[in-house]
Amino acid sequence: MPDLRMNKAEKLCSRSAIERLFAAGDSVVAYPLRMVTVLSGREAGATARFMITVPKKKIRKAVGRVLMRRRIREAYRLNRTLFVPELQKSGIKIDMAFIYIAPELSDYAVIERKMQKLLASIANKYNVDNVQTD
Repeated sequence: MPDLRMNKAEKLCSRSAIERLFAAGDSVVAYPLRMVTVLSGREAGATARFMITVPKKKIRKAVGRVLMRRRIREAYRLNRTLFVPELQKSGIKIDMAFIYIAPELSDYAVIERKMQKLLASIANKYNVDNVQTD
């Protein structure tokens, strides 16, 4: 059974890395999620670092924003095994941001299905094998 724990090293926190991500990153949309990715030039640390954003303009109440962040984080945590081991083998390190773009709350099943689609697109982009999609 794979280790599904998440470490601090997997969070994208650096201001300069976030600025580089949004300045030079490639965007993919699987409504209600948008994903921005960029290859990372760092040597150490996690293979894939990520951040989650739920804009206040879309979801006005903090309770809703927190709920969507938790659903997105859980979907990523459970499905990252689709591409992270293969990235480790190839030595590729990426940074990514997940942005929630829908004006209403979505069910976890929808978020998980779209997360799998986005993670499969990463695998296809960087020619990673062993990726399953719907």
